[in-house]
Amino acid sequence: MEIKWICDAEEDYYNTLAYWYKHNRSYTYSEKIMKAVEVLQREIAKNPYFLAKYSEHLGMYRRNFLDNRFVIYYKVIEDKNRIEIHYFRSTKQRPL
Repeated sequence: MEIKWICDAEEDYYNTLAYWYKHNRSYTYSEKIMKAVEVLQREIAKNPYFLAKYSEHLGMYRRNFLDNRFVIYYKVIEDKNRIEIHYFRSTKQRPL
């Protein structure tokens, strides 16, 4: 399946990478996040329902990654063979 990031999710992702660079004064942790996101994208492209939890009130699937430090929320659009990532968040943020 094709993965598409919705603008707000992509912006949150890049803001998170920038935050960790500024916080640590190093790209190391940001690179770790990027690699984890790449792996996650490959996994959900192959099987979007594996290890995912469905959120009834959002109408989206949720996958935690990187030792449950981050979470993405996404919709599976079967007829278009596409997955849309709507939210990228730290698990320490207030839940949606």
